[in-house]
Amino acid sequence: MNKKKVDNVINLSSKDRYGYLIRKVADFEKIFLICDSYGSLVTIGDSLSKCIPVWPEKEFAEIFLTNEWKNYKVKSFSLEQFLTWIDKATSEKYEIAGFPNLDLNAIVTTMDEIKNHLIYESSQYE
Repeated sequence: MNKKKVDNVINLSSKDRYGYLIRKVADFEKIFLICDSYGSLVTIGDSLSKCIPVWPEKEFAEIFLTNEWKNYKVKSFSLEQFLTWIDKATSEKYEIAGFPNLDLNAIVTTMDEIKNHLIYESSQYE
């Protein structure tokens, strides 16, 4: 992916980036997260709300591998793996930050909401 496309997409509004996330993940059946060397997923937020950020393409997640996350890695999940993980993790009370930008602004959803959005969008491709 060229830098101009990355810059253009990352600078979209939170709502437009979230729509892009849902469409891309449904179409390519992959989603990207960041984890540490032990496989623990990174979270953003404060003590009241912990969000797991997700991205539609590896290049967008890699932008965040700097500063405190410089020793972390991008991990891809198939759509099926991600939906199965959501089913197992819903009791952990994390929310999902859908495609954050460089300021970590993102649409925040519950795990069930993003699951429903992805399932609905995937059904449009069948």
